[in-house]
Amino acid sequence: MKILKFGLKFLLVFLLVTCAGTYFYLESIKPKRSGEINLSDLTGKVEVIFDTWGIPHIYAKNEKDAYMTLGFLHAQDRLFQMEMLRRVAKGQLAEILGPDLVKTDKFFRTLRIKQFSKEYIDSLPKDTKPYKAFEAYLTGVNRYIETGPTPIEFHILGIPKRPFTAADSISIGGYMAFSLGSAFKTDTLLSFIKDKYGPKYLKDLDYVVGKTPPINKNNTTYTSLGEIAALVSEIEKFGDSFGLFEGSNAWVISGMKTKSGKPILANDPHIDFSVPSVWYEAHLVTPEFEIYGHHLAAMPMALLGHNRQMGWGLTMFKNDDVDFFKEKINPDNPNQIRFIDHWEDLEIETETIKVKDGEDVTLKVRRSKRGPIVNDVIDGLKGRKIPISMWWAYLEKSNRMIYGFYDLAHSKSVEDAKKAASKIHAAGLNVLYGDRNGNIGWWGAGKIPIRPENVNSNFVLDGASGRDNYLGFRDFSTNPQLVNPPSGIIVSANNQPEDQGHGIVPGYYRSPFRAHRIRELLEKKNNWTPDEMKEIQLDTTTRFNFVIRAQIIPVLESSQKISDNLIAQEALQIFKKWRGNHDLKSVEPTLFFQFLYDFIELTFKDELEDNYFNAFVRSGMMMKTIPKILKNPQSIWWDNKTTNKIENFEEIIVDAWLRTVRVLKTNLGNNPGKWYWEKVHTLEHVHPIGWKKPFNKIFNIGPFEVEGATEIANNFGFVLTSGHHKVDYGPSTRRIIDFADPENSYGINPTGQSGYFWDKHYKDQAKMFVKGKYRKQLINRKEIEANMESKMIFSP
Repeated sequence: MKILKFGLKFLLVFLLVTCAGTYFYLESIKPKRSGEINLSDLTGKVEVIFDTWGIPHIYAKNEKDAYMTLGFLHAQDRLFQMEMLRRVAKGQLAEILGPDLVKTDKFFRTLRIKQFSKEYIDSLPKDTKPYKAFEAYLTGVNRYIETGPTPIEFHILGIPKRPFTAADSISIGGYMAFSLGSAFKTDTLLSFIKDKYGPKYLKDLDYVVGKTPPINKNNTTYTSLGEIAALVSEIEKFGDSFGLFEGSNAWVISGMKTKSGKPILANDPHIDFSVPSVWYEAHLVTPEFEIYGHHLAAMPMALLGHNRQMGWGLTMFKNDDVDFFKEKINPDNPNQIRFIDHWEDLEIETETIKVKDGEDVTLKVRRSKRGPIVNDVIDGLKGRKIPISMWWAYLEKSNRMIYGFYDLAHSKSVEDAKKAASKIHAAGLNVLYGDRNGNIGWWGAGKIPIRPENVNSNFVLDGASGRDNYLGFRDFSTNPQLVNPPSGIIVSANNQPEDQGHGIVPGYYRSPFRAHRIRELLEKKNNWTPDEMKEIQLDTTTRFNFVIRAQIIPVLESSQKISDNLIAQEALQIFKKWRGNHDLKSVEPTLFFQFLYDFIELTFKDELEDNYFNAFVRSGMMMKTIPKILKNPQSIWWDNKTTNKIENFEEIIVDAWLRTVRVLKTNLGNNPGKWYWEKVHTLEHVHPIGWKKPFNKIFNIGPFEVEGATEIANNFGFVLTSGHHKVDYGPSTRRIIDFADPENSYGINPTGQSGYFWDKHYKDQAKMFVKGKYRKQLINRKEIEANMESKMIFSP
């Protein structure tokens, strides 16, 4: 008995010591937000006040010191996020995550983001204010890496700490630019359909109708393209925890439309939800400069920002800045391709991919004068003989994006902002601007290629002839843009810009319903307040459902199969009353999105191989195609190629509705009146380590039941599936700035400022966010001090 008691006491002491040790360890690596830190290379003292949300307000005597301090603090809160984004962009994930990530690494090495980033940095003029700010920021990041504690994730995954370079930051920018490129899914899909089934199958899809390239009945071309599309879909799914860009809302209205008489800017960029969330907020103040900004990982320049005089927001332009070319290989030399009348050597680079618990992988990256041979990444391509090269505007060294955003933060006028936007060449972005002087503006920022008249860039082009090569770029003055329009309203929601006299800009634009709804609301009155802007950002109503209902309800009401099925009939009666809202207790969106999936699967999956069907479902083209095909009862797509009969429009709609009812009955019970949206539409913020149990319980945030849906103002979007619609992307922040009172602007973070799970600012905004609440973005010194959580001093 004494031995047993001694053993129990020993076990209790051991557990207490272990718990105490764990607690003190977790406390020791928390971000430091008080006291004094010596930071070499500073020229003077820097004061940092942290507000109640952990956001740093940095007061420095010059920009160099401000940006260096920002780099230190950004790394302190988000070093693991920086490290993972650097690794995915440069193709270095297999080194820490093992063989399963080799294919992803091969893909990004083949895109040449890693190689290009170094070449790009070497090409930049160094003796400039933007570059010096860039260097100062990286100095701060690396000082933290040298002196600060190591994030817990580094220990879990066995990651060594390494300094950051300017090329690393540019690589991360390249990854974000890749996430905006829809061509990998859309161009490959359209080329497959054209070559396998012919142009008649393209008629009911959403794409820019133009001259269609000749049919190429070579199976090897679209097979390798299909594997590329599938690989990109896999990468996007894996990349959900890294913050891929998806879409955005932004609008700015002039003083003629506001109660204050000054412009109001509203912006909510739509990005994959992740832990930590994508934006790091910081307020920088020097005697000559001030900006409250939102920063990407390892990026010193704020991509969203405002001060007392002006501010700007972003949406994704969605212009087409990627082209694919089918190259002709020299039968006598596999490393030469045809160009017009001669054979040209491919440039070849050797890349070594380190693999955890595996052998190093050697990759040959080949590229033509247009760009890398992207299907080299697919195993076994050597036997297919048809290289596909990729031209991408991002890989043009003329891009001066970091200079553009530096200049935006220093803009004194609408003309300054326009010049700054002109330096953003890729990825394409819409820059929306407002200022205290009453100006509002919008610029489609991006280098728009001039393509020959014969070219339809929706398809894989001919590289050998040279006839399909782009001819140069349009001058920025011909890009879509508006300054102080008479309506007093500028709205951007990834919709296609109107032709302003220079032609429609090809692209992969989203359904127009979001933009139409926002404009419809803004046109209703002329005395808007910031609080009323919140209501628009949180709006859950769409007109898209009315377009669909008008086509399907008459078919369902006339169907004997529906009449004979009591639950199907009850569900239909509920659906007919839908006002287009997506509230937690609404049933109609549960019916609607399950029906959409079943309808799309029954209509398209028999023609599209799995790779292409997955690409279609993940593409923006899908939502724009649905209304188009529903208006054509004679569409060739209605027939199911896997059956011995010819299906029609009515059969597909009825079968889809009956399948919807069966799925929802199985998942949610026999009472359609309780098929609530909250049961199937949830948001969980996933940490890169949180994909694995039990780490999901430690690092992930949520799940939460959420309102909203895909392609509405409150855009809680998801990849359309059967059953549970898990939210992938949505507002990465919601910002509202009234330039009559910029000190009282509003914002919110989907999770929190900190990237460390033990820190109180890791998820302190998460519940506020899903409930549609906001907090102030403080820039007034007295108010900052009144809401001060702690203070730090950085000394040389």
